[in-house]
Amino acid sequence: MKTSVIIVTYNGMKWIGDCLSSVLNSSISISVIVVDNFSTDGTVEFIKSNFPQIILITQEENLGFGRANNIGISLALKESCDYIFLLNQDAFVEKNTIQKLIEISKVNLEYGVLSPIHIDGKGEKLDESFFYYIGKPSGNIFMSDFILNKTKKDIYSLPMVNAAAWLIPGNVLEVVGGFDTSFFLYGEDDNYCQRVLYNDYKVGIVPSVFIKHDSDNNNTKHVVKGSEKYYAKFLNNIKISYGNVNTDNYKKINKLKIFFWKQTIISLIKFNFVDVKVNWTKNNLLSKEDLKTKVLFNRQKGRNYL
Repeated sequence: MKTSVIIVTYNGMKWIGDCLSSVLNSSISISVIVVDNFSTDGTVEFIKSNFPQIILITQEENLGFGRANNIGISLALKESCDYIFLLNQDAFVEKNTIQKLIEISKVNLEYGVLSPIHIDGKGEKLDESFFYYIGKPSGNIFMSDFILNKTKKDIYSLPMVNAAAWLIPGNVLEVVGGFDTSFFLYGEDDNYCQRVLYNDYKVGIVPSVFIKHDSDNNNTKHVVKGSEKYYAKFLNNIKISYGNVNTDNYKKINKLKIFFWKQTIISLIKFNFVDVKVNWTKNNLLSKEDLKTKVLFNRQKGRNYL
């Protein structure tokens, strides 16, 4: 059995030493592939000097989270890896994290993605992004069992868990493919989980194993209206909700365009020029998206994007 850990780095000097050390201390034999997205803080040089056993793939530009992961996943599949473990550069595994996930995966073949519990970098509370997903109604059973001190299940099913730490069996990647490359950062994991579910697999969290995730980079936080991040978040949300392969919501995108066009006119009448620009920009962004083609492509089985 072969297992590869894929880590995408971008200016990760703050964490990469501890991240790689934790992975290499795992209780099972693994290979580690790092894909660096053109770091400028010495990350690449540090890895070369301190972790020569790591397979390091460097890029000449920042490709984004999904595209960089796809490069590492493709290499792992070429090496006939049975399991791929995706880990953020700011996350640290415990000694038995990967082994335990694999053991549970072997007897729960219906799961396409398994993730451990994500706690914060200090190990004092749940990671904020992780809590966002388990705090939704779909996480009610998981939360109730913990709070009411009931017997814990081996796996709790959720429609989505953020990709800070994912175990994906190789055969699932052969069916679902890699990350949708239209996402640069954020949203690619939502999209992937949608495609996992579409292909009749499940997404689950395993309460008996943990990672620490030392991140303050939370996509659920407020961004300034009209900023670059604001529009990027808007477009990602559209791709997630209207580009969901489990629905035909892409057929409703024209109605949404008309809505923002009307909002532009209303804002103009009210002399609210900030909202004029925001609504007109949203309309233009939607006009450039061909979600129908994307949805139909993402419904296809195979090594898409890899």
